[in-house]
Amino acid sequence: MADVGTSLPSTRGLAADCGINFHTVNKAYDLLRQEGLIQLTRKHGAVVARDHDTGPPPPGFVDDWKTRARTLLAEAVAQGLDADAIQELCAELLARGRESTT
Repeated sequence: MADVGTSLPSTRGLAADCGINFHTVNKAYDLLRQEGLIQLTRKHGAVVARDHDTGPPPPGFVDDWKTRARTLLAEAVAQGLDADAIQELCAELLARGRESTT
């Protein structure tokens, strides 16, 4: 894990190193920026903005997340899942997410 303030490679350089399209790296950097994990500036390029394990979520994240979660819950209910099934699925997904980060 890179420390806060660490410079990241340029999008073109990373694309060349990985043998992938420049636009793919550009989109990935933009997603990381939207999540508040990196900052993009003309002067310094891409730099690590916060540690995803210990840093707080960016402003507005929780409200946005709740909106998306409500939509997913409404879809699950509309498809016939009851509260117990939804809770079991959420617990399973959380457990898998924890396993993948350790």
